[in-house]
Amino acid sequence: MKNSIFKFLPLLFIFLFTACETDDIMSDDELIDAIVNAEEKVPILETDLPLDAKNTMSNDIPDDFFDKGSLASQLGYQINMRSFDFFFLGVKSDDIFFNLSGRELFRTEGYKKSDDKSDKDGKKNGKKDRKKNCFYLEYPVSLELPNGSTIKVNDKKEAIESLKKWYKENPNVKEKASLVFPVSIYWVEKEEKTKYDVESEIEMKELFTKCKGSKDKEKKN
Repeated sequence: MKNSIFKFLPLLFIFLFTACETDDIMSDDELIDAIVNAEEKVPILETDLPLDAKNTMSNDIPDDFFDKGSLASQLGYQINMRSFDFFFLGVKSDDIFFNLSGRELFRTEGYKKSDDKSDKDGKKNGKKDRKKNCFYLEYPVSLELPNGSTIKVNDKKEAIESLKKWYKENPNVKEKASLVFPVSIYWVEKEEKTKYDVESEIEMKELFTKCKGSKDKEKKN
């Protein structure tokens, strides 16, 4: 058993060395371009991603979910995301990128391919300000799909899997899914949560605007 483990150590060292070497040679901008333009990409599942990449997606991007992904050999990962934002359910989001070790890659603000704007300090002006909602849904809820059918889901995981399956079966559909109102939400503020019944998308947007205002106020303070 011990000998079989040692057989894989050289491959592990090669993988880690390649990841570090690529990061040293290329800026995030250049690496993203290389991944996008790579001729050979291998389709992957979300479970194939490095642990750091999985943690980034679950902790830093809670309003998007994995749709499909690919690995560009010796470069990194390109992940196609879909939105779980209440107002854009199932709509395609911006792709995200990771290096081989699972560190998220960011565009430098104003970057163009002809520019040489790698940031030597590792700071990326293109990093998105991802704001988390002040509230979350009470399940179960019903979702209306673009074809007019409705499905009932018991938690966020089931909602995401249902949306992922439907859009995979209907890849050319660009329309969003939507919540079936009324729904109940829990507003979270200073470790306290308050339950609200929301009767329409207009009311939901009002809550979202209130959330954005409170987040901006916290940021200023």
